[in-house]
Amino acid sequence: MNNTRFVTVSDINKYISFKFDEDINLQEVYIQAEISNFKYSGRHCYFSLKDDTSELSAMFFYPYNTTLNFKPVDGMSVQVVGKIQVYQRKGTYAIVVKKMVETGIGLLYQQFIDLKDKLAKEGLFDESKKLPLPEYPEKIAVITAPTGEAIRDIISTFNRRFPLVKIKLYPALVQGIDAPKDLIRALKKVYEDHDADVIIIGRGGGSFEDLSCFNDENLARTLFASPIPTVSAVGHEGDYTICDFVASHRAPTPTGAAMLLSKDKKDVIQLLVANSKRLSSAIQNILVTSFNNWKTSAYSYVLSNFDKIIDSKKKELDYLLEKLKNYSPKMITKNMENALNECNLKLTNAIDKIYDANLAKYNGFSSRFRPALLLEKIDYYDEQTARNKITIEKMIKTNINNLGVSLNGLLDKLVILNPFNLMDKGYSIVYKDNVIINSIKKLQKDDNIKIKMSDGTIDAILK
Repeated sequence: MNNTRFVTVSDINKYISFKFDEDINLQEVYIQAEISNFKYSGRHCYFSLKDDTSELSAMFFYPYNTTLNFKPVDGMSVQVVGKIQVYQRKGTYAIVVKKMVETGIGLLYQQFIDLKDKLAKEGLFDESKKLPLPEYPEKIAVITAPTGEAIRDIISTFNRRFPLVKIKLYPALVQGIDAPKDLIRALKKVYEDHDADVIIIGRGGGSFEDLSCFNDENLARTLFASPIPTVSAVGHEGDYTICDFVASHRAPTPTGAAMLLSKDKKDVIQLLVANSKRLSSAIQNILVTSFNNWKTSAYSYVLSNFDKIIDSKKKELDYLLEKLKNYSPKMITKNMENALNECNLKLTNAIDKIYDANLAKYNGFSSRFRPALLLEKIDYYDEQTARNKITIEKMIKTNINNLGVSLNGLLDKLVILNPFNLMDKGYSIVYKDNVIINSIKKLQKDDNIKIKMSDGTIDAILK
């Protein structure tokens, strides 16, 4: 014999283990069977799963077995999910259990309940985190099977109620083991396109197992992260999935989702007619109010005596300008300087006279003359001049402040009473033969008139 053709037992077991690991059908298997020879070894569980003709070894390791909410006993019917693995040392294979429930409860339903509780605790169902639905969406992305009843129901409902909506289908699997990944792919594609106001995700009715792809955790998290409002429309009215709790809104059916996002065209037309009437009434009220305000202003004293008021205010303005000129700080300072120069001149003359008188006395009575008296007199007049200067400066400052306050008050009155301000608001004056017209009764057809506005005059002929 050729020894090179022989292999070891370990090689065979490794090869078989490799084949098991490569087989996708053995990575996650669902089995319903009876428990046999159940026992604990430390914190791990070991037992067999059997039916009428076969038996399969099973291992339920810690911490996965902490999810058990019942006491397994021999003969109990259970549903398990797990992975088939080879125990290379003994050349045997077994199922490594990840989840186990009683048959009466159902494994898929138990997984649904567990995931629902988990996501609820994380806040994925909070109403405060849900996006509001648009009242009048223009673009709707629909994620469902391209040939199912769901897309046909959605399209027919929109065509009947509000055909202006643009619907874009993002086809995806809605049943089977690959459906969650395909639904996630379609959702991400919608996010990337940035071309939808709202998303409808769902399918028509089916069994709980058929709808279970909408109970996927990764799908729920992708839907929760949506930047676009979402509507979950899975199955019939009594069917609930995880997507229903995560989405911005749940619709009982795909048709219900279309009803939720559309307005009946009759209702829209009635709303437009009602709004049009309200708008027309509001405009009419504004026009009537504006006309009454114009009429009141047109016959007011200010516009009827516009030229007289202007002439009066012009004279008042000229008077104020002249007064402002006379009492301006520059003019007051100049007058005070002249007065101060005059005082200095008078002081100089007085000093000269005193000096001449004392000089005569000194010549006649040199023994009685004291020069110190003249210096004391000069110092006295210098101090008096300084005090007078301070007093004059205070009077100037006080007068300037008082005149400034009076001037500001007069200017405010002038601005308030200025008819030109009214003309800036849209009012005008009508003249005929240089006479102000304050009534339409004074005008006839073919009269030549002038209309004076804030920025010019218009010549017109009445027709």
